Amino acid sequence: MASILPPGIDNATFQKILQELSEIVGETNLSRDGLSGSLEGPHGQRTYGDAYVLQPENGRDPSAAIRPSLVSEVQEIVRLANKYKFPLWTVSRGKNLGYGGTAPVVRGSVILDLHRMNKIIEVNEEYAYAIVQPGVSFFDLYNYVQEKKLKLWPSCPAIGWGSVLGNTLERGFGYTPNGEHTQQQCGMEVVLPNGEIVRTGMGAMEGSKTFALFKGGFGPSIDGLFYQSNLGIVTQLGIHMTPAPEHYMTCEVSVPKEDDLPFLIGTISDLMRRNIIQNSPSVSNVLRQCFFSRDPKVAELISPYFGKGCIPENILSEAQKHMSCGFWKAQFALYGTLEIVHASWLAIERNFSKLPGVILWRKEATHRAGDFLTTTDVGPEEIPHSGIPTLDPLQLLGYRGPGGGHTCFSPILPPSGRELYAWYLTAKQRTIDAEFDFFADFHVYARYVIAIELVVFAPAEGKRCDELYRHLLEDAVQQGYSEYRTHVDYMDTIAGHFDFNKGALRKYIQALKDVFDPNGVVSPGKSGIWNSSISNGI
Repeated sequence: MASILPPGIDNATFQKILQELSEIVGETNLSRDGLSGSLEGPHGQRTYGDAYVLQPENGRDPSAAIRPSLVSEVQEIVRLANKYKFPLWTVSRGKNLGYGGTAPVVRGSVILDLHRMNKIIEVNEEYAYAIVQPGVSFFDLYNYVQEKKLKLWPSCPAIGWGSVLGNTLERGFGYTPNGEHTQQQCGMEVVLPNGEIVRTGMGAMEGSKTFALFKGGFGPSIDGLFYQSNLGIVTQLGIHMTPAPEHYMTCEVSVPKEDDLPFLIGTISDLMRRNIIQNSPSVSNVLRQCFFSRDPKVAELISPYFGKGCIPENILSEAQKHMSCGFWKAQFALYGTLEIVHASWLAIERNFSKLPGVILWRKEATHRAGDFLTTTDVGPEEIPHSGIPTLDPLQLLGYRGPGGGHTCFSPILPPSGRELYAWYLTAKQRTIDAEFDFFADFHVYARYVIAIELVVFAPAEGKRCDELYRHLLEDAVQQGYSEYRTHVDYMDTIAGHFDFNKGALRKYIQALKDVFDPNGVVSPGKSGIWNSSISNGI
């Protein structure tokens, strides 16, 4: 007998379901439990579920997993789910770490793992786009571009083993000028909850030659319905990339004091609105700079406090003095011709030089006029501004104890810096009170900031981390903010924050769910979206 069953399904029926699933994809591509078959996780595991569990008692274990390689197989699986009314939970590669990994909202869901759908369907060098399936990782796309010697720099996030398609649908981001991935997405192919296929935008035209060129299409645009949603299963996606530049400059701006954050953020966002800074700067605090320092003296200062509450502020101040760095550091890059890049840097120097003690640093790579850089001309960097994928940040996760994990608290704030600093002071104190370290991973855009607080925790600290997270949520809502993305444990809570006009938006999306997925088989509970027959408090 299966140890975990889908809700409302008895063991005999479940065994029949498993047999029919096996007939669709073959026995080797079916896991009759969640204990094997996933891509390797951060601790070498191949089990399905959350690699970094916060609340084991929530019981988000799957009942089984299936790994199709064809769109037609996805269609068959969805139709079978409707026949027996069992829930699927869709993942692209299962690397949504810090937000729940492959763990479903509903215990007993069958994981629909799309990592075997790994075709790069097209890469167009002239127009700088790619069309990919869900299983294509950032490493895959980068390696393809390198092998073909294409003059393109694909974007990638901090950790490169995730899905290009999946990251985009979760509103993830990277670090090239095309790093705001939802804004670079152009065209989708989607299997609807009834098994039908739809293509969005210009792709809705048979034989279209502009699928990945013009997002709007004709009439209503529906791409946004499939971001962070359960209204369909995206099997193909177009994504725009950055053409390789002639000249490249990686830049750092450090400000000396903690309360210099408003000046730093306000200046950056203003320069972004004026198109002088082209990509999204990543802003780190002293703690993060300590972890990426290779100075043995810094390690000597902070390592005695690993796993023993939080690193004291006086120790961090001593490390800051030793590194001769600012309290905050912004990292970004400039791209273009030598003349444009140098002119942009002069404007950056002029704007930041208003603050006493500011530290400006740059490093350049160039080719002769009319020629283009490859990423090998730049080489690996701490932040992948040229799009070279890496797994290096995973090394951070064990510092509080073996088997450590992380979660990300990810609110959206205005970009003046004033609001960010006020929020930061509250969040930092909450974090210290909970005996965790405040690890700043702020990402600045022209009109908003993603103020990510990365909370690293040891396995025994999951409950305390959960308590901290809930306090951070409460504080943010009181200040008028909420998250853009969250862990599966908090999806209903975050959805409840969007309560204008008695939650009209959530009710509207629920009405769509009822129409397009009346049996609620596709990822029930994703982003707080449920059928009205369940409602879950809506």
